[in-house]
Amino acid sequence: MVNLVEYLIGVGAILLIGIVSYSAIQHHLDSKAAKLQHGNDEERQMASDLRDISRKIDQGRFLY
Repeated sequence: MVNLVEYLIGVGAILLIGIVSYSAIQHHLDSKAAKLQHGNDEERQMASDLRDISRKIDQGRFLY
């Protein structure tokens, strides 16, 4: 019984780390895109690409 509880805690911790990492990546991409949006044409294109990647991650179509 104790081993099952430890196993479930371990699985829960791994899931939590995964969800937090997933969210942090999206936040980082969105933040970087917001900063690049005010730059030159090349930086604005990169910002658009970063927002596109972030949107795909949100839709579950672009996983690392």
